[in-house]
Amino acid sequence: MNAHLNSDSTTRGSAHRRVLLALLSTSAAFALSLNAVSAQTAPAASPSPSPTVPTDGAPPPTAEATVTQAVTQEPESTSTQDIIVTGSRIVRDGYQAPTPMSVIGTEQLATNANANIAQFVTNLPAFAGSASTRSSTTTGSNGSAGVNSLNLRALGANRTLVLLDGHRVTPALSTGVVDVNAIPQILISRVDVVTGGASATYGSDAVAGVVNFVLDRSLTGLKGEVSGGATTYGDGENYKISLAGGTKFADDRGHVVVALEQVHDEGIGANRRDWNRRGVQLLANPAYTATNGQPQRLILGNVGYMTSSPGGVVYSGPLRGTAFGQGGQTYQQNYGDIQADPFMRGGDWEQNDLRRTNAVAPSESRQTAYARANYEVSDALNLYAQGSYVRAKTQADLTTVYMIGSSGPVIQRDNAYLPADVRARMVAAGLSSIRIGTLNRDLGITYQITDRKAQSYQLGGNGKFQMLGGDWQWDAYGQYGVSRNLVTFPTNISRTNYALAVDAVRNPATGAIVCRSTLTSPNNGCSPYNALGFGVNDPDGAAVNFIRSASRSRLKVEQTVLAASLSGEPFSTWAGPVSVALSGEYRKDQAKSVVDAGSLAVDHIYANYTAIDGSTNVKEGAFETIIPLAKKLSWADSWDINGAVRFTSYSLAGNVTTWKLGTTYSPVADLTFRATRSRDIRAPNLQETFLPASTARRSIFDPFTNTTPAFDQTTTGNRNLRPEKADTLGVGAVFTPSFFPGFSASVDYWSIKVADAISIIQPADVLLLCFDGSDPALCNNITRVNGVVSQVISQNINIASEKVRGLDFEASYRSELTGLGLPGSVDLHANFTKYLEDTIDNGVSAPNDFVGEISSIYPPRWRTNVTLGYHLDGLRTSLTARAFASGKQFSNFVECTASCPASTSQNPTVNDNYLPGRVYLDFAISYDLSIGPVKDMSVFFNARNLTNRDPGLTAAGNAFGNGANTAVIYDVDGPVLRAGVRFKL
Repeated sequence: MNAHLNSDSTTRGSAHRRVLLALLSTSAAFALSLNAVSAQTAPAASPSPSPTVPTDGAPPPTAEATVTQAVTQEPESTSTQDIIVTGSRIVRDGYQAPTPMSVIGTEQLATNANANIAQFVTNLPAFAGSASTRSSTTTGSNGSAGVNSLNLRALGANRTLVLLDGHRVTPALSTGVVDVNAIPQILISRVDVVTGGASATYGSDAVAGVVNFVLDRSLTGLKGEVSGGATTYGDGENYKISLAGGTKFADDRGHVVVALEQVHDEGIGANRRDWNRRGVQLLANPAYTATNGQPQRLILGNVGYMTSSPGGVVYSGPLRGTAFGQGGQTYQQNYGDIQADPFMRGGDWEQNDLRRTNAVAPSESRQTAYARANYEVSDALNLYAQGSYVRAKTQADLTTVYMIGSSGPVIQRDNAYLPADVRARMVAAGLSSIRIGTLNRDLGITYQITDRKAQSYQLGGNGKFQMLGGDWQWDAYGQYGVSRNLVTFPTNISRTNYALAVDAVRNPATGAIVCRSTLTSPNNGCSPYNALGFGVNDPDGAAVNFIRSASRSRLKVEQTVLAASLSGEPFSTWAGPVSVALSGEYRKDQAKSVVDAGSLAVDHIYANYTAIDGSTNVKEGAFETIIPLAKKLSWADSWDINGAVRFTSYSLAGNVTTWKLGTTYSPVADLTFRATRSRDIRAPNLQETFLPASTARRSIFDPFTNTTPAFDQTTTGNRNLRPEKADTLGVGAVFTPSFFPGFSASVDYWSIKVADAISIIQPADVLLLCFDGSDPALCNNITRVNGVVSQVISQNINIASEKVRGLDFEASYRSELTGLGLPGSVDLHANFTKYLEDTIDNGVSAPNDFVGEISSIYPPRWRTNVTLGYHLDGLRTSLTARAFASGKQFSNFVECTASCPASTSQNPTVNDNYLPGRVYLDFAISYDLSIGPVKDMSVFFNARNLTNRDPGLTAAGNAFGNGANTAVIYDVDGPVLRAGVRFKL
């Protein structure tokens, strides 16, 4: 995989082993030194109890996560401390918030069979459409390759707010998306997933919910992990080395924590899985007519391009099918049994199939450093400072420099490389030129390198004090974060130089083959390139170097935050103290990029980056309260109401008010009902607002010509965008029966309606709506050359709406087996999400319900995750089943094979629209032991996708990326085995 990084795999493996040994040596030295420091600073007496308000450590698991506590908490983790509830700024003991939340605790995190935590978190059924490194191997111009983002409710990653210890995380991209890989994984003590709107508490982006990563900031001593693994195919080799240490100082008034992490994943190269060589593709049915009852479109296997080949093929005219192969030899292309421009089934499809050039998974290397220090001046004042640094580098082979049909080069009859027999046929046919479609095999595989560096610095203080007869807590901080993204396509090409180099003729004075352009401009640097065949050009020669033009984008994303909050209990009612919280925040986001000249001129075949430059700021204030209405009465064990309101002023998007009203009611201690209603927002991000015209290469079905040509999609931003508005409703119940100890369950109905959604009218919709006359104005966004689509323009506007709703079920049970006369204990934890609706109205065509479309964006009808665990002394084992329902490839398509109904632009007919569901099995086992001075050690083994279920293959997305197109929902690696050791001193 990726010979561009290092062509010698043996050397590369040796280098990795040397790095591993060096890191292990460093870890050991650091362990000994920190252990010595800890021994010197440790107090002789037992440490004092933790303060009521956790100021320097991570808050304990929230009481609102009743369902998951039985599984995710160690028995000794139950605490009488006040609770910091994710989704609320109010600190309160035992409060059950009306907004549902799942907690991924320490034990669950320990079963992670992945080198990054994002893949584990997104196993929760509430997530749908989250991006990963596996799903970004077809990424070209948006720079998101390598980013692991979280997407709740399939509403988009930019509608899920990601927090670190309750504070915002600097975005990785100008889209506002956070890369979860930037979070120090070894320090994560738990992950809180709030599934409901929280904009009134945290501001913009919390439309679908909040994911809060809580760190162990009170770590004392040293802990680490050394692990590695690979797939059962012998690829995807990876390792992770993590080390974290903490110690107290200044008579335990101060504390410092440091964490370091190195992760490397070799990735999985192209052509390494059988399923990626099946040629699944959507194409027009050439036999279709409006009255013959056949489907208009076909989804078939064994499909490749017919208007392009590795060394070029004449795609039309009298010489159609004349192809150029190895060494420039000509042959007649075999077109197979079905021909639908630009695809064909059968024939020479395999050699014209691009899927074999696309990596299954990119290589990735990531280094993370984190440090935090705090000093408690008094109970009222605790000062803290923290900083982090992350560097992540990914690389993946994409595809060849493909030119399909009319996008290929024109070959003049006097071209010096034209075979004599072909020239003779051109003369006989009266042709002065031919146009070929070509995959340009001699130009090699294009690949993208993403090098992302992120830094974040925070200074703040918090504490507690007495006021108005009650306890109050405060927190204030300033934060600056910056993400620097360098994205390059080293083997991209210049369209201009390619055209000059392909136009090769013989110099009439010398007889040498030269570029035609050099006859009149001898100093333009052009060197002739033979486009007629493969194996006919020096891959490192002058011609290839002249054609190649690396595209580069240097993007800098900055975020500055000043925030403060105050919470307390000013008075009490008959049912208990009333809690209030006040908060204010100023936030500035800015992005600026510098791109290469070729991108600005839209001269690259791929990835013409855009030089974005803009900034926005926001000022906001919020108030939140919890009011108890009943406590320990005959008709109510407890009853609380919760309300919040936030006033926000955006520098460009205007003013907006968000609010939340919720309640929890327990008629008896065993049963709690909860409900919440909120108005949430998402402000336009920098990309949507300031993006100048950017161009990316796409392929699309053109209903005017019944073909699928390649074209340029040009996308632009809009400075007049307004914030999106969402109305969220949640109603549910939590059952914790006292007569059935260890069991908890919950059920929740949720509904989110997003209005004024920022959306781009996709090229497919532009073409269809122009074609059927629904919106004639959109025809102005289409450019054609000789009747073939060459460009489609899209722009961000507040035009769309979306409604998503469903049901969540969660249950857990933990029990000792002594009652059965058996040793150990078992626990069972199950999550299930049933999607009832995901209707999108793009504002220009009929709304469509996308539930059940298995794709990179939309949710299956249901997802579930069930884990059965067994514990015996130091032995822990678990078996997890991850499953989702079968569904459709395209939710609006009508499946039929005969007697089909009339096909419309909104509901076309297709022969096969099915995608299978899957049940994946994961296994984990660990054993605690002690060796010498290391008294707390655990060795573990994890296996993911034990049954080796291949992914379903969708025809959606890029024609060269069957694997990446399905990696959002399906496992594409195959079985992944990992083993390692964790220790704590």
